[in-house]
Amino acid sequence: MISATRAVALAIAASFAVGACGGVDETYRATKKTQAAIATLKLKLKQRLQAAMAEGPEKAVEVCANEAQAIRQQVASDTGVTLGRASLRLRTPADAAPDWVQAWLEQQGERKVEGLAGLEVIEAHRVRVLVPIGVDGMCVSCHGDEDSLAPDVLKAIKTRYPGDKAFGYAAGDLRGAFWAELTY
Repeated sequence: MISATRAVALAIAASFAVGACGGVDETYRATKKTQAAIATLKLKLKQRLQAAMAEGPEKAVEVCANEAQAIRQQVASDTGVTLGRASLRLRTPADAAPDWVQAWLEQQGERKVEGLAGLEVIEAHRVRVLVPIGVDGMCVSCHGDEDSLAPDVLKAIKTRYPGDKAFGYAAGDLRGAFWAELTY
């Protein structure tokens, strides 16, 4: 098993090997495009969730249930990048990870997000980027210990997500990852 740092170094070396055939600029653009797609998805989701949280956490549950997948799909459509978010403890099967993301999540396990680097892998004509998701104070309103959630929030979650496993997090925990993949 190689470290994330070594994986990035190998990926950079591979990109230079591809670049010998004139692909460095193309690889660079593809990498920037995947990074930008993740940044856009993160921003749009955060803005929408913050607006919903102003009305109460049960409204944020509605946003996640009714809008989060549509936001992801719109960003993917706008950018041409396949992307999503995943976790070891899914709230919805729609967020199931591709194999390479699942492997990273399993390698990290349940831990704090502090000091955790993401992942960038450059292969022949494919770029994969992963950015860890940390739990912040807002997140524990819906992802904290079940016993500590407001009754109306817990009811909304159980109604919308009968198989939910995304409880038990504390601020600073690794919640999962945003990921993006682009074949060029």
